[in-house]
Amino acid sequence: MSEPNNYQDYIDIKFLNVDKNLSEALQKKMKNSFSMQFIDGIDQEVHLNCKVVVLPFKSSDFSTKLSLFNKIFDLDSAIAVLVIDQGLTENEFLQLAKIDGVFGIVNSEDFNELLLQKAIADYDLCRNLIDNRLKIKEQNNKLELFNQNLENLVHERTKKEFEASHATENSLKAIQSILNFIKNVSKSQSIEDLLLHLQGEFKKISGLMPPILILDEGVINFRVFFFQGKQLIEKFSNTSSDRSKFYSEGEAELRAALSNYFGRPFGPLKIRDLSFQPKELQGVKARIIFEHSFESQNNLETLRQDNERWTILALAIENLLLKEGMQNIAKQWSRTFNKMKDPILILDENFQMSLSNSSYHKVENKVCYQSFANNDKACKDCPLTRTFNSGESQTSNVHMGSKVFRVHSYPIRIDEEGRVSHAINQYVDITQTIDLRSRVIQGEKMAAVGLLAGNIAHELNNPLTGIYSLAELLLEDFERETNTYNDMVEIKEAAKRCQRIIKDLLDFSSVESQSKPKVIDVNSIINKTLPLLKMAMREMNSQVELAPEELLVNCNPQLLQQVIFNLINNACQAMEEGGVLSVTTAEVAGQIKISIKDTGPGIPNEIKDFIFDPFFTTKEEGKGTGLGLSMSRSIVQRAGGDLLLNESYQDGTEFLITLPEVQN
Repeated sequence: MSEPNNYQDYIDIKFLNVDKNLSEALQKKMKNSFSMQFIDGIDQEVHLNCKVVVLPFKSSDFSTKLSLFNKIFDLDSAIAVLVIDQGLTENEFLQLAKIDGVFGIVNSEDFNELLLQKAIADYDLCRNLIDNRLKIKEQNNKLELFNQNLENLVHERTKKEFEASHATENSLKAIQSILNFIKNVSKSQSIEDLLLHLQGEFKKISGLMPPILILDEGVINFRVFFFQGKQLIEKFSNTSSDRSKFYSEGEAELRAALSNYFGRPFGPLKIRDLSFQPKELQGVKARIIFEHSFESQNNLETLRQDNERWTILALAIENLLLKEGMQNIAKQWSRTFNKMKDPILILDENFQMSLSNSSYHKVENKVCYQSFANNDKACKDCPLTRTFNSGESQTSNVHMGSKVFRVHSYPIRIDEEGRVSHAINQYVDITQTIDLRSRVIQGEKMAAVGLLAGNIAHELNNPLTGIYSLAELLLEDFERETNTYNDMVEIKEAAKRCQRIIKDLLDFSSVESQSKPKVIDVNSIINKTLPLLKMAMREMNSQVELAPEELLVNCNPQLLQQVIFNLINNACQAMEEGGVLSVTTAEVAGQIKISIKDTGPGIPNEIKDFIFDPFFTTKEEGKGTGLGLSMSRSIVQRAGGDLLLNESYQDGTEFLITLPEVQN
């Protein structure tokens, strides 16, 4: 199989044996988005130099075209073959579908750019996998070649020196022993495995005790590995005295340190210090200690001169430490990633999720706006596209149902050219923060209204009291049924109405009793609210039909009045050129119903699902009361009821307030 050396400069698509009509039809669909080439055959090709081959199939030439697959995959095993179905039978279709490397089978009408993009992505993924396998295979081949060469060397020397001296045979055995040592060491998946292999290797030397490994990783760890019987023990130590004593230059000091640490006397020692080359292991020290009882110096000298094993051992520990460090970094990153309370997603530019943390409950096979926001398209104001376009971090507020998220999007660059391949999106739920701020602002506004109302009451109540009292006195000076008498009665009643309106305004803006629900009559609240809206209702045909009996509910009167005020004011603003405003109350099955209707243009269907979302508004700045439908519904729900939009009402807009009735 021929594998390309460099596929980064390949063209995207080659069309093989595509006739002119099909070629023109396919090119129109692609809009020059891909690099492409049309070829008639591949017999003379050394490499296809492309990522996707588009191959039309007919029943008439099925067998001929089928034979091309072996040639295509011999030229490039990673290539993605896209088959254009031009009238295949079901059996032919199934036969093609079973071939590895066939990315898809479509007719010319379903052929599109997205399919090609997926096929190209499939090629890139497959190519990366093959390249990685080739690298691993090459490394394995080198190791096998190294082992084979050594084995061949043993074999050749054995043939040539079959009748040589006993010393030569020992040399050959030593080489074979090193090969076995390499094989055993290469199987080690951890430092513990390595020491077990090491114990088995040096156990053959009579008088040599199991090894002790001292591993000093600086401020990170100081570890001691030793055998207790057949069991390998790992201990951690952070005391500076242990570090210094275990690396004493003199054997006597080291024996004393070991005796104190293990609580037993130590005999003669063989010490070997190992050094590491990678910069990631700078400052890391390792020392292997053998206790021995050699009667002669021969075995000790053999152990001292066995440099090959020590070199191999140092490389093995080096690789295991690097592997262990990478695993620890990966675990630490994973724990940190999953411990973050905010949902975090790693996304490509097509909103496809590559990774998510545990705060995000992933739905498989969906893009982020489907699984997270339950939308059919990207969320409005999502910063992801801006991040890919600008290459810089972007932030914006995104509404998802009843919640608001502060979305931070950070670019990820993994290639040398610095292109953004993915982005990290962090979703910070700021719904409560904004809701609290809105409530504070609303409270401050109502406090300001209350202060203004208090000043107005102070300034107007005194003259109104004087007018009222003077009118009463003057009534005694005129005869009944005269025009002057009737005028004085009207002045007196007007002053009384003014005082009542001022009192209602003070009640409406009262802050002191905002958090105190009590049993109130809904009809009374509405009657107090309507005079405050006379200016807004002056152009309207008002129809107020209140139930004749008391309708008692348990609710904060000021808050309920603000809700009714807000709904009536909204209805008046919706009827800019006049209309009919209807306010009705009734008791239905133990529930108090309040209906507020207008004959305005109504609420568009596309925003009906959002009108109760926090901070949603269609009004210009400065025209709203600041309460909002979301907060109005929240007030009603806290009283045990609900605020709903009657979607069946077609002549304008109708809002329904439902509250549980309190029995008198």
